Amino acid sequence: MRDSLNADKRQASTADWRLASGYLHPGYADFESVHILLGRFLADRTSGNPLVEKELFSPDGIFEWGHAKPLEKLIHSREDFEFLLKHPNLLRKSITIIEPWEHVGVNALGEDVRASKNIAYIAQKVADMDSVLLPVWSCGVIDPELVVPAITSGYAVVVEGGDPSTYDPSTWTSPACPREDMFALVEKLLISRSPASAPVIFICVGHQLAAECHRE
Repeated sequence: MRDSLNADKRQASTADWRLASGYLHPGYADFESVHILLGRFLADRTSGNPLVEKELFSPDGIFEWGHAKPLEKLIHSREDFEFLLKHPNLLRKSITIIEPWEHVGVNALGEDVRASKNIAYIAQKVADMDSVLLPVWSCGVIDPELVVPAITSGYAVVVEGGDPSTYDPSTWTSPACPREDMFALVEKLLISRSPASAPVIFICVGHQLAAECHRE
């Protein structure tokens, strides 16, 4: 997985990122269209396939962060995040997905499962919402004071799951993102909530982090 991410970093850069929101309808995705598409999807009870037919996989059949659009917005460094700050519309019209770990487990075929791709796929297919990935296990949390106000301006923030346990420090072995750094990021997300901020969804390890931060 790490070798794959390093290869993605060599292949992709912010120069390849789309500056217009939306992939299924380039340049037309905004809060209003997202609400309409979400409502239409939730109300649909008769379509055999209610998802948009346009394919999200790249021509070589791969759907992977940093490989091709629409998963090109993969943050490798503080410089990448600062590029987003210079183009705030990219964050405002996206979901930000935070990965505490490189995978959430292993499937029956022995493959690492990267659940963040599921979120990005569903959001794009259902409502043409772009996604930005912050893989903190690789790039670190950068700076919660800088990151949190920016990402909470968008559609939503999702703190993903992962293989380690928040309650067992020995399982949290990422040198780029110690457990304490994740606590600092999640605490900032929790105390920064306001009526105007994006909803934050905590899944699996993300939920453990939220529970522990509430206790603290």
